[in-house]
Amino acid sequence: MKYTPLDIQRREFEKVFRGLEESEVRSFLHEVAAEWEEVLAENQKLKEEILDSRERLRQYQDQDRIFRETLLQAQRTREDVLDGASREKELIIREAQFKAEEIIREAQQHVVEMEVQLRNLKMERIRFFRELEALMDRTRRHIQEEAPDMYVPAPPTLNLENLDLTALDEPALPPRRPNPAP
Repeated sequence: MKYTPLDIQRREFEKVFRGLEESEVRSFLHEVAAEWEEVLAENQKLKEEILDSRERLRQYQDQDRIFRETLLQAQRTREDVLDGASREKELIIREAQFKAEEIIREAQQHVVEMEVQLRNLKMERIRFFRELEALMDRTRRHIQEEAPDMYVPAPPTLNLENLDLTALDEPALPPRRPNPAP
């Protein structure tokens, strides 16, 4: 049974002969009622504080839940970004390797083509020198047959007969300079 301060103040007792001093009882009841009123007010205040604390706790729990969900989402996003970057890196590496292999194949093919061209040029040069030599032989024979006394070969022309044409295949070296005497 709950008593309010007003219930305590209005409480009536039966009067008996030789009973208690009514003014003292009334004074005591007023004191108890005043203290009871303070207790009830404090109780109400504490209930409101508890409700307020529960509301703040709920808000903190909601914020904590949101923070945890955000943290989980951030971790998932980080993992997704790292996975994507890893896949992108692998793709770039594969593309670079493919391009490098293609460039190497093209360079090797170009080298082969250049070697073929070089071989063909060497063969053409040899053929040219043979044809030149044959032409010179024919010309010399023709001159010697047609006018042997008129056209005596000059000494440099005679030296052409003994010319070694294989030396023309090698690159020309700069003439050696004699070492100066000290």
